[in-house]
Amino acid sequence: MNALVLYDTKFGNTERIAETIALAFQEAVPTRLTAIDDVPDLAAELDGVDILIVGGPTQVHGISAGLKSMVESLGEHSLKGIRTAAFDTRLHGMKLVTGSASVRLGRLMRRRGAWLVVPPESFIVEGREGPLHEGEVEHAQAWAGEVLHAVGIRVPVHTHSRV
Repeated sequence: MNALVLYDTKFGNTERIAETIALAFQEAVPTRLTAIDDVPDLAAELDGVDILIVGGPTQVHGISAGLKSMVESLGEHSLKGIRTAAFDTRLHGMKLVTGSASVRLGRLMRRRGAWLVVPPESFIVEGREGPLHEGEVEHAQAWAGEVLHAVGIRVPVHTHSRV
């Protein structure tokens, strides 16, 4: 089983969350971390991918233009058979007020045949440019574990002995 963590970022906050998720995944399955700017053809990137995690910053209450056009470029059933999850970074507050890229991203991926294995997730930033709210990196680690569990992958348990 192979995973791809694909992300868009503007101020580096979403990139940090994506890196955290990819690191958690790498302990269990071969995982690639890729920014959308480094993907000329998403359909080609999906070859051999079983788990696709996609995230981006919430911009104008929704998905960034680059990420939206990349997902929209895929054919109607192009994500069929791929287990997926969506995440975003956004300001603290009700989604009705702040918007949520992950919710809209999840809908776009489902329209292309994706099976969302967990509900879309948001990670909070302190201001328009960040930084991430305290505890969000740990939140991302825990969420990655939830995604892995949802696809039936047991996450290695690390034991730390106290001296």
